[in-house]
Amino acid sequence: MNTIFLTSYLDFDDENELEEKTPKNFGNKNNILDNFKKYIKKYDNFLYIASDETNTEITDYYADIAFKSFDMTLPFKNYQILDIRTETIKEELIKNADFIFLCGGHVPTQDKFFKNINLKELLKNTTAVICGGSAGSMNCATNIYCPPELEGESIDPNFNKYFPGLGLTNINILPHFNDYQDLILDNKKYIEDIIIPDSYKTDIYAIDDGSYFIINNNKTILYGEAYLIKNGKIEMINKDNEIKKIKEDN
Repeated sequence: MNTIFLTSYLDFDDENELEEKTPKNFGNKNNILDNFKKYIKKYDNFLYIASDETNTEITDYYADIAFKSFDMTLPFKNYQILDIRTETIKEELIKNADFIFLCGGHVPTQDKFFKNINLKELLKNTTAVICGGSAGSMNCATNIYCPPELEGESIDPNFNKYFPGLGLTNINILPHFNDYQDLILDNKKYIEDIIIPDSYKTDIYAIDDGSYFIINNNKTILYGEAYLIKNGKIEMINKDNEIKKIKEDN
């Protein structure tokens, strides 16, 4: 069985006042680097799976930052991208990968790409460590909870918050929780008016950047600050530099 990392964000870069990004060592917050070293068995092939198969310019931009950050922190021999340009060799790329990174982006757009390439089935043919970042983590769920993100989505009657995912976990995460406290979307308070009402239907694990889950041998361990949003209530369940075993619902 694959080892799965569900992260909110890996700290790949510094950003200046012009929003220019400079790659950096992503560090070891909440022992993320130590845990990568524990579970990654080979460092030959790093596979970056895009969030939008056709937006190759954006994919290349963010993949390049990720690759350079890993080169500074935990280097691999080869770095490759799976998007529209490499779909014809998708089976080979996934089978040969030692580490698969499911990048961030727009959850429904990424889900569409994953379904187009039948990623759920393809991942059954790899022993690679799989790491989701933000949207990539959300799309790992068996049944995805996809809160609105873009203007107009929360008031669109056709926006679908729930759909099948990769089936790698039963956990639904809300990444970047620290960024959402004062967010207003479509004149709604993001947490109070959108997320909390949904928590009566879905248990939501809200994690700050730097926090993550590891799923290995049917055990799920939470590292870092996190909150459980359930039945209209928000409860802190873990702090930075602490770990907690999580029981996944079947």
